[in-house]
This record gives sequence, C-alpha cells and structure tokens, in this order.
Amino acid sequence: MAHQDPNYVAENPFEGRGRASQRNDAIDAGIGMGVSFAFFAAMFIIAMIVEVATR
Repeated sequence: MAHQDPNYVAENPFEGRGRASQRNDAIDAGIGMGVSFAFFAAMFIIAMIVEVATR
C-alpha cells in the first residue's frame, strides 16, 4: 500500500526497536580523544627510545 503523504517514513527493520543511541556524546568523544592521545604518546615514546638507542 503506497502512502500519499510525502513526509511518511517507513520503519527500517534493520534499525531495531531503539533507533538512536541514548548515550552522551561527550563520553564517546572523551574515549576517542584518550585513545588517540595514547596512540600518539606511544609513538613519541618509541621515537625517543630509538633516538636514545642510536646515540
């Protein structure tokens, strides 16, 4: 059955019952920032170890 209303939105069966995450975005942003900081800090530490070892 076609709907005549152009603003009608059919339910997407792949979205499940809870369509959107209710978590706070600041938590996800903080985790992402912490992971990226840890990665670059590890790269810096490795570079310092290599530099000291090659003296």
